[in-house]
Amino acid sequence: MDAALFRERVASSAQASTSSAALQCLQPTARHSRTALRLSRSFSAPLKRSQTETAAASTRTREAAAPTHAPASGKKPRQEDSARILDHNQNVRDGHYEAHLVQKQARKHDTDQPSIATLLPAFNAKSKVADACIVGCGPAGLALAAELASHGISVVLVGHDRPFVNNYGVWTDEFRDLGLEHCLEASWKDALCFFGQRPEVRIPRGYSRVCRRKLRQHLLEKCAAAGVSFLAGEVRNIDTPEAGQTATLTLADGSALRSRLVTLAAGQAAGKFLQYQPGAPSVGVQTAYGIEAEVEGYPEAYDSESMLFMDFRRHHSGMWDDSAMRHEEDEHPAGGDGLWGTEAEVPSFLYAMQLPDGKVFLEETCLVAKPALPFATLKRRLHRRLNAMGIKVKRIEDEEWSYIPVGGPLPSTRQPITAFGAAANLVHPATGYSIVRSLREAPGLAKAIAGVLKAEGEGRGVQATGHAVWDALWPLEKQRQGAFHVFGMELLTLLDLTATNDFFATFFSLPKSYWQGFLASQLSSAQLVAFALLTFILAPPRIKWCLVRHFLAHPAGGYMMRTYAGLNKADSLDAESTDAKAEQAVTNPGRAS
Repeated sequence: MDAALFRERVASSAQASTSSAALQCLQPTARHSRTALRLSRSFSAPLKRSQTETAAASTRTREAAAPTHAPASGKKPRQEDSARILDHNQNVRDGHYEAHLVQKQARKHDTDQPSIATLLPAFNAKSKVADACIVGCGPAGLALAAELASHGISVVLVGHDRPFVNNYGVWTDEFRDLGLEHCLEASWKDALCFFGQRPEVRIPRGYSRVCRRKLRQHLLEKCAAAGVSFLAGEVRNIDTPEAGQTATLTLADGSALRSRLVTLAAGQAAGKFLQYQPGAPSVGVQTAYGIEAEVEGYPEAYDSESMLFMDFRRHHSGMWDDSAMRHEEDEHPAGGDGLWGTEAEVPSFLYAMQLPDGKVFLEETCLVAKPALPFATLKRRLHRRLNAMGIKVKRIEDEEWSYIPVGGPLPSTRQPITAFGAAANLVHPATGYSIVRSLREAPGLAKAIAGVLKAEGEGRGVQATGHAVWDALWPLEKQRQGAFHVFGMELLTLLDLTATNDFFATFFSLPKSYWQGFLASQLSSAQLVAFALLTFILAPPRIKWCLVRHFLAHPAGGYMMRTYAGLNKADSLDAESTDAKAEQAVTNPGRAS
């Protein structure tokens, strides 16, 4: 066996060593270890083993995604079980075992981006009560603050005075429709995909990279023009009295401010202040490790005029350096899609952009996984893939660690603290997209909030105000759409590489209105049903079987059906653990044999 392939197989089982002694690890059973080494060639092979089980094949296991045993049939979950699931979900939102790199990414510096304090007036917390307090200074927070203030609402922006540091890729037409085309840094005529050893797939839709400096400047200028004020700090506590008309926020330095409405827009880590609906599967994660670098050989490997959207070919092991471009089409040195001996491996793909200044942005991405595919694994795969493709990295200018929690339960609509952007689960569970949706929905939500705050003046309590805002953000129709997206996300966590390639080849063979609407979260709940039926018709037999089994046996199917029927209660929390625990039983169906 090729040494590189052998090392990749071992690494895929282990995923990564424990990053801190403080992490709690569940002890794997011996039969799990045996299963993790077994090669499955059955008809159900497209459903891969869960990552928790794969990691159990090594003594260097991570913390498992959730309790591994479902409750006895008909038995109500104990309160401590519910708390454990809730704690796990928030642990994942906070970065889980990659928290140190998540924080490293968030704390990057960019001296070309001005301080917020130099552009917005300071808020006097001692003498003023704000109508609305937006916690978080990212794209979602700035967009909502600017739109709210334009309606005559006094808005204070609270958070860290930090630059935008993440790379944002968007469909060009979506930013054009938002009037933000001037914030684009580079654009490509179409997007290129490779799904296994098939011929390339070209998506006839322009794709662009956002200039984060221009976008931040644009949003801050809108905030300044609308009269938004700023208070630097980190929120440690939010008090929302039952009969009170204002909430009190306490910051890390001990200072406090009062506001009639609190909206969290600081990413999913803000979930520690929120309550969530019951019955949903647990939170998954999209992880990506990227570099912006000077390289040689990229134009020989890929079309530089197109954006590389997805390359799922398995070039990160089983190939000698510079050999990927020379092997014959429909063949792989390791057989098939190159999976020989690694069917349990979590799929990842290359995402890349040839930039105008000659540098290339290259990112190895895991679309979604439970638990998260570690950055160390993604980094190793990226460099091995580049070596196989004959792409030589000369100098790395920047590294990116992208960690996006996806899916999981929606926030409860019966709570006084509201949220927006990723904090409100506006991240597409199956794609990780969020920035366009947040920017698109900010004006409508701001109008609804302004109406709520002005309707009864100072007479409306903070509890009733929060409930009204949540109802505007997550009406039943949007909850149905969200449940469908979660169903799709959960399916992706179970597919092996061959099935993943089959699925996406089918997805992009759909009429453009369907795949484009799905990616943009703009298909109605009824249109999503039609989307699912057409996908089923066009899919190959193995994917048909996966879809049927997923719908009938996985808790995500039940969650989607209950949401479509309006049976999920938004004001209940005591059943939180039921589906998440059952999910583990289905994710590991009889694998411990």
